[in-house]
This record gives sequence, structure tokens and C-alpha cells, in this order.
Amino acid sequence: MKRKIQLFNPYVHSILHDVGLLLHVPGVMALVSLPVCLWFREYYVIWAFLITAIASLLSGQLLYRNFDETGQARLRHAMIIAAVSWGIIPFFGAIPFWVVAFELGNSAQTPQTVQEFQNFWNALFESASGFTSTGLTVTLNESELPYSLQWWRSFMEWIGGVGVIVLVLSVLEPSTDSYQLYCAEGRSKRIASTVSATVRRIWWIYLLYTGFSILLLRITGMSWWDGINHGLTSISTGGFSIRDDSIASYSPVIQLAVILVMTLGAISFPIHYELITYRRLSALWKDSQHKTLWLLLALGTIALIWENLWFFGSFLWLDSLFQWVSALGTCGFETVDLQSWSPSAKLLMSLGMIVGGAAGSTVGGLKIQRLVSLGKAVVWQFQKLALQPDELMHYKIEGEIVTEVEANQKIAATTALLVLWVSAIALGVVFLLHVAPDYSLIDVIFEVTSALGSVGLSVGITNPDLYWSGKLTLIVLMWLGRLEIIPVLVLFLSLVNGKRRT
Repeated sequence: MKRKIQLFNPYVHSILHDVGLLLHVPGVMALVSLPVCLWFREYYVIWAFLITAIASLLSGQLLYRNFDETGQARLRHAMIIAAVSWGIIPFFGAIPFWVVAFELGNSAQTPQTVQEFQNFWNALFESASGFTSTGLTVTLNESELPYSLQWWRSFMEWIGGVGVIVLVLSVLEPSTDSYQLYCAEGRSKRIASTVSATVRRIWWIYLLYTGFSILLLRITGMSWWDGINHGLTSISTGGFSIRDDSIASYSPVIQLAVILVMTLGAISFPIHYELITYRRLSALWKDSQHKTLWLLLALGTIALIWENLWFFGSFLWLDSLFQWVSALGTCGFETVDLQSWSPSAKLLMSLGMIVGGAAGSTVGGLKIQRLVSLGKAVVWQFQKLALQPDELMHYKIEGEIVTEVEANQKIAATTALLVLWVSAIALGVVFLLHVAPDYSLIDVIFEVTSALGSVGLSVGITNPDLYWSGKLTLIVLMWLGRLEIIPVLVLFLSLVNGKRRT
């Protein structure tokens, strides 16, 4: 029998075993992408995808086969698996950009936008933004990229939108408890009796809406290639485009279609499942989270229209609607130059990017569910003050009465995450102010909240000439935001405690 490595405790073995399993994902993605190279006769990209596949699959196999799946891993270990995997996978995703840039070289025929990826920081940034479904980009001109790299960017966001762990759980059985891994990637609610059945239902819903999005964009006027790429990146609320000006050059009809798809991406999968399976349109507003989603979409659009009317003197209703849906839905598509918008409009959009859409969807941000919980906490506090001495306080969440302990636990968890978010934004702003001194404070806040919220809207700070430390700051923020901060902190604390013990 083959002897496996026995250097660490059983928990570390299980962690490395499952990390190895997840590292197979970019390799399989690269192999799936090979037909695109053949279709467009971009044979020089084949080698880049093969290197990616070999590096990813070999690394994954080394960890998967050489470390035992011993030890019953806990939620903490599942969080470490998620944090490590999401931290490593972008390095494999960067390989196609880097290899193609060096293969084409610096000849006059090679676009500058491709040459920029010879800097590995740019390749890594693009990959991290893709896999976290953020959409911030250092690509100068998306239209000048090879078709295969355009596809690779869209494919990364599509996979990243639903989650690498959700993808693996739909086809394989890791050693770590499936529900713990499911929760570690920022999900909790199930739409089936088991996690494996839940993730399969998520995938068929995701595939169905992806097909619908592509068809809708094609019918409204996009070419098939544009529709495929933007269908992938809109339903995943990613925001990568293959046009230099994102969605700005498309017709108003197409922009309205994109708004619809972005909104679908901001609705939770359990609601989609109920809507599709039972054909209940009322599912879209039956719970407080989605009622709040529609309210925020309406109020935010009105506020942004009013702000732009005040600042520009023009009734920019479509641009205001589009950018607010893009911000709250954490998609990141743009129809205007946001640098030219007023500080108040940028602040409003920053708040939208912090909140995000519904929990259980493809969006980033804090999620509306947590905003509702904080709102309930305020209401409960005022209700306590109005109680008579002989009255009891009733705590109700989604129509169900819960105990005071349960209510306090929910509020404490939400408050703790909010504090972590504010702290991450503050640190990100401090770091970015030092490497982007030519930008105003509100612009830096906007860029930081966009990265942490996995949004992708930009005022121009993100570019290939940004200092490596600025790119690293944004990469870390995207990593934190995709995993909702806590798994990364658990990983960091585990490393610190491990060093102390040694």
C-alpha cells in the first residue's frame, strides 16, 4: 500500500486533502476552454491552457493523494479550506494571461493591453477579480484581447459567482462535512434535504438562468459572442465585459435586458427554486429580505436620479437605474464614466455596494438579510422601552417567534461582521490613499468598497500602472469580501497560533 505523508496532525491532513480536491477546478476549466482556442484558431493559447491544466491538476493530485482524509474536521477547518483554496486558485487562473503575454511578446502587432500581462501582478489581479466575481480589471482594452482570454475572464466569473466549493460539492464528496464547507463559502440555507441535493439544484437553476440570459441578450441585439460572455458575467453578478466601455455602447433595450439579468442574479436561489418549481410569483416578495431588496432598488434609483439631476441638470434615469442596480446587485457593469459623477452619488453607490443583494444569491456585500436583522434590532430596542412592567418581549424573525437568546445571538453575529467590514474598509482606504494620492478620499472609499463588496465598479484607480502594493491591497480585499472575511481571519489566527506553538 502506498505510504502517505504523515507530517501534520489529522486536521491538517484533512485540510490539505480537500484543498487538493478544490485545486483541480482551474485545471478542468482550462481543459474545457480548449475548444474556444480551436474555434477561433488561436492555437498559441492552447499551450497556455495546457500549462494551467498541468499545474493545477498536478498540484491538486499531489495534495489529494499524499494526505489522508483522517480526522473529523470542524467548521473552523472548513473555513480554512475555503480561505486557502480561494487564495491559491487565482494563481492558476493567472497563468493563461501571463503565458500568452510572453508568447506574443512586445511586437508591434501585440496590443498593449496584452503586453501589460507580462507583469504577473496584472495577471494575478485579473484572475483574482474573476474568480471572486468582482469585475475590477487592469485590462486596458477588453476588445483587443484574444477571444480565448475574453472567454477565460467570463468563465472565471461564472464559476466564481456560484462558488468553487459549490461546484465541487455537486460532483464529489470531500472528507470535510459538506454542510460545513457549504457554510464556509458564505451560504447557509438549503433548498433540499441534503447539501449535495441542494448544490445540484443550485446548479440547474444557475444553468437555466444562464441560458435565459444569453438568449435574452441575443434577442435584444447582442451578437452571439457578446451575449455568451455578458450572459455569463451578468447572471454571476461579475461585471467583466468584452467591450472597452463595458455596456455603454449598447442600445437602451440591451441595457434594460442587462438590468433584468443583474436583478435575477441578486435574488436568492431558494426564491428562484420556489418560483420555478411552484410558479409562485409571490415568492419574490414573501420574505422581509426580498421586500427590502425591491424597496432599496426603488429608493436608491430615485435618490440617484435626483442627485444626478441636481449635479448635471439632466434627467439621467436609465444611467441612474443601471448603475444603482449594478452597485446594489454587486455586478459592476458601467454605462457612464463614474469618475465624473458627484461625490454624493459615489457615496450613495458605495453604501449600495456595502449592502449588496439577497443572501443565498451570487452577490457580494454584507447582504440584505443582515441589514434586515440590524433593523429588527433597532425596532426591538424601542419596543423594549415601550413595554409595561408586566409585559413580555416577543422576538419574531420571518414570522417565527424565537427566544431572546437566539435573537441576541443573531444580532451579535451580524454586528460583529459589520464591525469587521468597517474595519476592512478603513484599513483598505488608509493603504490605498498612500499608493493613489492623486485621487480624492471619496474615490478611494468607492474603490475599496467595490473590491470588498465584490462589485467591480471603478473610478479609475484600478489600472495596470497601479503600484503592486495597491494591487495587492485590492486583491486581499476581494479575497476577504468573497469569503465574508471570517474564514480568512480564521486562517490567519490558525497560522499565528501554529507558529506560537512551534
